[in-house]
Amino acid sequence: MRQREGGRIVSVGKGNRGKLGLRNTQDLVCGLFFVAIGLVGLWVARDYPVGTPARLGTGVFPRILCWGMVGSGGIIFIKSLFVEGHPLGHIAWRPVILISIAATAFALLIDPAGLVVAMIAMIIPAAFAGNDFYPKEFTIFSAILIVMGVTLFIWGLGMPIKAFPWN
Repeated sequence: MRQREGGRIVSVGKGNRGKLGLRNTQDLVCGLFFVAIGLVGLWVARDYPVGTPARLGTGVFPRILCWGMVGSGGIIFIKSLFVEGHPLGHIAWRPVILISIAATAFALLIDPAGLVVAMIAMIIPAAFAGNDFYPKEFTIFSAILIVMGVTLFIWGLGMPIKAFPWN
């Protein structure tokens, strides 16, 4: 028998512990999501060159990262079958949509508009994904983030990215 206790569903009585069955919907969905993202990443990176152990290619890190996602997603999925947890609950759509918009805006603007414009287009929607917005802190954080991005990626690492559209 199951009861709701402080937002969690718990089993009452003996004999249910360790038996296979869906116990944690939230972890089940999360695990499947991680596995799916990892598999899509592996499919996208299938033609990236791996290289040799002495001279690794550009495909090594994406593969390691994606296999890590598949593995951790599998562990989370298996755990959801044995360990009590939370039901799926309400999905906060505003953060999901705004963070997706932020990432998409950055990806679409980085080449034509430059790093600074792309970062501004990424930071603004992401700032409204949360419940609170503080204009002073937002402005300071954004300026620091943009300066750090330009300093690190363009000057420090010498990446072939323009800072502004007119560069």
